[in-house]
Amino acid sequence: MSRPTIVPRNHERPFGPHELFYSTTDRKGVIRSGNEVFVRISAHPLERLIGSAHNIIRHPDMPRAVFKLLWDVIGTNRPFAGYVKNLAADGGYYWVVALVVPVADGYLSVRFKPSTPYFQVAKELYAALLATEQAAGTEGDAWRAGMQASGAQLLAALRAKGFASYEQFMHVVLSAELVSHRRASQAAVAARGIGDADARGGRSGHVELDRIHSACQEVDRDLDELFSRVGGFLDAIESLDSKATFLLELSSKLQLVSLNALVAACRLDRGGEGLSVVAEDLARLSRESTTAIDDVTAQLGLLTSSLRETAFSITAAKLQLEMTTSFVRELMNGHARQGGLALEAQTETDIATLLDSIAHSARQLVAALPRSREPIPRLVRLQDELASDLRRLSSVHVIGKIQATGVEGEAHFRALLDQIFEQLQVATNELQEMAEGVSSLRRQLPEFERTAASAQRTSGAFGVV
Repeated sequence: MSRPTIVPRNHERPFGPHELFYSTTDRKGVIRSGNEVFVRISAHPLERLIGSAHNIIRHPDMPRAVFKLLWDVIGTNRPFAGYVKNLAADGGYYWVVALVVPVADGYLSVRFKPSTPYFQVAKELYAALLATEQAAGTEGDAWRAGMQASGAQLLAALRAKGFASYEQFMHVVLSAELVSHRRASQAAVAARGIGDADARGGRSGHVELDRIHSACQEVDRDLDELFSRVGGFLDAIESLDSKATFLLELSSKLQLVSLNALVAACRLDRGGEGLSVVAEDLARLSRESTTAIDDVTAQLGLLTSSLRETAFSITAAKLQLEMTTSFVRELMNGHARQGGLALEAQTETDIATLLDSIAHSARQLVAALPRSREPIPRLVRLQDELASDLRRLSSVHVIGKIQATGVEGEAHFRALLDQIFEQLQVATNELQEMAEGVSSLRRQLPEFERTAASAQRTSGAFGVV
């Protein structure tokens, strides 16, 4: 089906911060279905959307590099989350947070209104990426070169913001946006008051819809408990990341100060021999500490990566469940208004797709949680080894101060020893805080696994309409 010519205009399509909508496509991105909210916001009639490529709603302000990134990710059967500016049939625009997940023979995209400070960052970045692509031109291979340059610019900008990769960025953003969306949804329900009671827990008279709605509420109890702790997960990740950064900086400082101590000892005329031995010990222990730091930070990287994956899996499952519940309520209300008409075949397929996506996310979560535990035993052992190295360095500091007593011109050497000692005091505290954080995670993860397993069991028993 050919795409209609739409002239963009500076008009934002309104929709509520509490609303959710979805579409399903085949593997080539051809739209198969969507809910009423999607039809309303896009301003396209459903018959125009079905059978069209999803780029029927693509806005020219979107950088090509973002869509390339999306297809690269979902092409490897992984979920993608990001900000997207879409084009409506009337030329208006609407921004969404989109979660795109692979399903049996295509893709499911769940979307809602962005509302966190990350959104403003993304808008500014997209404008810069678009300018790069437009400057490259569209003739010959220029458009491809522009897209590659834009992609590199995207990753560089994210690194400058403290994100090691786009994957890390989307993990943080989706969780933050869903928390904000849920607050907006709760406020909207409170504003509607008692009139919304039927939507929250009423009966429609359609046996399968009522059953699925009840099952969704049961799964939601487990996912809600998990999602309520995602913020704690993200705080733990941020803390561990800061510890890793500190340790890497400490490694460089130890090497530099120990080298300076060697030089200072060599310059002393009398008594410098003894201090040279101390300086050599400092250099050797600094090298050993650097190796230990490298090992600790590598394990920290594994731990934080798996924790991010876990937090993202929880968030994705929660969002998919909320989308399913919202769609089922939409159908329940329609069913009650229309006097109990049977569900259409495509509607039944969509419900099955949504339910399968929740079950798949629950399975991914159950698989991700044990991976979060795997780095911890080795990390604990490496922390102990590093703490031992730091204690030995502290002992050398004491010995050096004693050796320097009475040595002419030793003030600079003593000052270098004091620098190391100050760094070691801070490092010991940082290492203790890190150990406490890891220990806390170690205690929490088994309960997370039990709750996730419960969600998996319940979602696995959904069945289809």
